[in-house]
Amino acid sequence: MGNRRITKKAIKGKENLHPSSRKAAQLTRVNLRVDKLKSQAKARKDYADAKLQRPLFFLHSLSSPHPLSLASLKALITEVYLARFDSRIEELNAERRAGRPKPKELLELEEIKKREKNDYESGMEVPDLTHAPTTRLMYHWLQSETSMNLSHIDLLRHIRVSPNGEVILTKKGRGEEMGMGVPLPGEVEGKADDWTELIKEDNDKKKEMDIEG
Repeated sequence: MGNRRITKKAIKGKENLHPSSRKAAQLTRVNLRVDKLKSQAKARKDYADAKLQRPLFFLHSLSSPHPLSLASLKALITEVYLARFDSRIEELNAERRAGRPKPKELLELEEIKKREKNDYESGMEVPDLTHAPTTRLMYHWLQSETSMNLSHIDLLRHIRVSPNGEVILTKKGRGEEMGMGVPLPGEVEGKADDWTELIKEDNDKKKEMDIEG
């Protein structure tokens, strides 16, 4: 009985408590415990959201179940993933008046960009989109509109990629164990997205628009 936790509901007459009473002290402890649990729950959710952001980006980059070349994966990282906030950063800089401090959003986005750039320079861990069982598994989730959560991440093979360094396997994943070593039903042989070519085409279009403008 001594270890039984007291809840707000169990404290009678809590509306008119004297500040120095035993019940008031009990209620304070209950409130502190509730606040602590809420804080822990928020921290867990924030951690889960942050850990999911990168795999979700690479999940939604897929347009087929076919694996990418290493050059294509690196182009996806450098030209798309690391540049995903660039337009917003440019927009916020353009809106900022001369002599005014940077807004909070701009500071946060610049910090994320700097941190992720350093992360890539030293070796960024990403889902291995060069591995067919992994791309098949992720594409299956995409097609079936599976909501990715933390339990899904451990199923994916991960590698550490850097601009010039060797590729290092960091997580084996379970794609092959789940039958993804063979083509998906209805899958036909095809070429995966070549992000080096896609980005080149996009840059060429932008140059043409600049010339016309």
